[in-house]
Amino acid sequence: MNPSPWLGIHGGRVAEAARRWGVTPSDILDFSANLNPWGPPASVKAAVARADWTHYPDDTALRATFAERHQLDPVSVVVGNGTAGLLFDTLRVWRPRRVLLLEPSFAEYRRALVAVNACLVTKPLRAETGFQPDWTDLAMFIRASRVDTILLNNPHNPTGASYPLKHLLPFVRTVAQHSVRVVLDEAFSDYSPQESLARQAAHIPNVVVLRSPTKFYTMPGLRVGFAIAYPPLAHELRRQTAAWPVGTPALEAARSALTDEAFASQTRIRNECAKRTFARALEELGCTVFPSAANFLLVRLPSGTGADLARWLEPHRVLIRRCAEFVGLDDQFLRLAVRDDTANAHLIGLLVRWLETVRQRELTR
Repeated sequence: MNPSPWLGIHGGRVAEAARRWGVTPSDILDFSANLNPWGPPASVKAAVARADWTHYPDDTALRATFAERHQLDPVSVVVGNGTAGLLFDTLRVWRPRRVLLLEPSFAEYRRALVAVNACLVTKPLRAETGFQPDWTDLAMFIRASRVDTILLNNPHNPTGASYPLKHLLPFVRTVAQHSVRVVLDEAFSDYSPQESLARQAAHIPNVVVLRSPTKFYTMPGLRVGFAIAYPPLAHELRRQTAAWPVGTPALEAARSALTDEAFASQTRIRNECAKRTFARALEELGCTVFPSAANFLLVRLPSGTGADLARWLEPHRVLIRRCAEFVGLDDQFLRLAVRDDTANAHLIGLLVRWLETVRQRELTR
C-alpha cells in the first residue's frame, strides 16, 4: 500500500514504527512528535465522552470561547481541520505567486505551496544568530525579491527560537502596508503566549495567524485549528473551508481545553522545569542545545549522525526526529520533544551508551 504523501515529512510516526517493529504503539517512546506528555487534560477526555455527535457539528460555541480567551470578535475566528488544513485554505484564497520561507522551516509549508503552484523564495536563518532574522534586512529583502507572501512560525519550528512581539509586530505592519501578505503559524504559542500576534491580527488586513490546540493539549487525533484574520478575510476563509470540517467530539474537546486554565498553567511550569533539566543533561554530553520557547529542543550532536542514532535506538523502541531533510541543517541535528523527567533521563542514558559506541568506532579507525 502506498503511504500518504505527507507521512514521510513529519515526526510522530508511531503507528508505522509499531508495525515495523512488531510492537504496540504504547511500547514506543516518541521523542519525534512535540506533544505535551502531561496531556490530554481530564476535562478534554470528559468532553469527548459526553459529546452528542448525533447532529451536524456547530462551531459557534468554540469560536466564541476562542474569541473570548483572546479578546477577539468571533467574526475574526475561523475553525478548521487543524492548522495544516487552514494553511491550505488560506493559500487557496490568496493564490500567492512568490512566497518567502525562512529556512529551515516546517516541512508542511513547502507541500502547501507546491499545491498552489507558488514560486518559492528562501532566506536562511543562521545558528550563529540563534536562528533570529534581521527584521530590517528581511523587510528590504522582501521588497527587492518581489515576494507577495511570507510564511512564518513563532515559536519557530524546528529551532524553537522565539520572535519577540516587539520586533515581529512592527515588521508585520510594515510589510502588510506594502501589500505583502503574512501567514504566521503559532502552533506552539501556548508555551509563550506573551509573544502571540493573535489579537492584533484581527485588525491588520493581509495577515492570518494560525493556532492549534494539538500540541499543547495532546489531541493530534482530533484535528482542530483556528485562523484569526481581519473580518472580510476571515469571511473568505470560511468560503474556502469544507462544510463541517471538525466533528462534534473535537469541537467539544477543544472548547473544554481552552477553558482549562489550571492545566495550561501547570503545563507551562512542568515544561520549563523538564526542558531545563533535559537541556543541561544534553549539554553535559557535549551536545549543543539551542534556546527554545516551545516543548522541544534543537540539538547538535558532538559526534556521530542522526541516522546512526535512530537505527541504534530502534531495539530500544525510541523514536527521534532527525533534521537532515531540513534546509540549512544536517544529520548532526536532532529535534527532540521534551517529555517528563523519567522519559528524558531514559533517553539521556541511551545517548551516553551510543556516544561511547561512536567513540570506540572512531578509535578503531
